[in-house]
Amino acid sequence: MRIIAIAAVAVLGLTACDPAAGTTPETQTSTKAAGKPKAVPIKLVAKRAHASKSVLSDGGALSCVKVTVTNQTKKSLAVNPLYFSITDAKGVKHSVDEAMGEYNGEIDATTLAPREKAVGLVCGKGRFVPKTLAMTNPLFSEAARAAVA
Repeated sequence: MRIIAIAAVAVLGLTACDPAAGTTPETQTSTKAAGKPKAVPIKLVAKRAHASKSVLSDGGALSCVKVTVTNQTKKSLAVNPLYFSITDAKGVKHSVDEAMGEYNGEIDATTLAPREKAVGLVCGKGRFVPKTLAMTNPLFSEAARAAVA
């Protein structure tokens, strides 16, 4: 019985993921035989931005990120403003669905062909300093993450 418990602990220890080591798709890289890192499937570039308010704005504060999504896969990639979330410098995750329609330049809901890009704004309600932008896939599991410059 003791041997089984020790074996189980050893297997769990060898297969455990370290969140601090970066286990999200954009930070994982594998090395090919030639020693070159493998490309990530979705490339996100995020930069702080200011949005102009739309006619639907309630006048509240918005914190925005300009995002560039690049499809680096061989398949089509669905992009939707609802697939994004912003984490601030304090570690608080902000949903973008509450601010939809309140600003101009929002990233479009679209499907990207291989090597195609989409550029637009993602905003959250309130005043905060965006630190990380995350994108999910249609099944709402995280597909990519980027630090906000």
